[in-house]
Amino acid sequence: MRTYLAPLGFDSRRVVRPVLSEGLDDDDRVVLLQPNTDAEQGENAYDEVENILTQVVPGLRLESELLPHTDFVETVLTCLDLIQSSDGEIIVILGGGARELLLPLTVATFADEHRIDTVLQVGDIDNSVRRVPGLNLRSNVSDAKASLLVDLDQLDTPLSISSIADELEKSKSTIARHVDTLESEGFVITTKQGRSKTVKITDSGRIFLKTLSTSSIMDNG
Repeated sequence: MRTYLAPLGFDSRRVVRPVLSEGLDDDDRVVLLQPNTDAEQGENAYDEVENILTQVVPGLRLESELLPHTDFVETVLTCLDLIQSSDGEIIVILGGGARELLLPLTVATFADEHRIDTVLQVGDIDNSVRRVPGLNLRSNVSDAKASLLVDLDQLDTPLSISSIADELEKSKSTIARHVDTLESEGFVITTKQGRSKTVKITDSGRIFLKTLSTSSIMDNG
């Protein structure tokens, strides 16, 4: 079972295309997010989505959620409620819809990213549907582990844990322990190669590094 969460604007294709790109089954659910205002064009877009998707799955569960678009925080909280109450695989579509809905949905998605299975982005330039990598934007790792992430960024990774320990002149056990924590946060990914394990920084790790004050981390490390 999949639950799709998608803001709905006036262009129904920005919902239909990403949904159909992932596929639909009889037990799937599509939740369309709309502002809590009366808009005939919005109703027309809902009808278009319903007409197209129910041709693919006649018994599809299509729902509309009206969001308090004038209150940013309440809209974020409502989106979080929808994410946390959804069943099965959760797919968020960051495509159409008003900015008053799209931005809060984006914030909610990455604030609760561990619950999300897939994030799809519909491009404004070429209308392509792309998968957005999962990003941990709310971690608070210790200075020692953040310092290791800084060091990894400066090394030519992927590297084995043994090689990293040699490069940094630290014990293999310490590096392995810190790598385990960084991997649990999604900042690095490890791959088994024979009896060794290689380490590589992820997109979340690269973004997290940009938020660090490197000089203070290195001083504390």
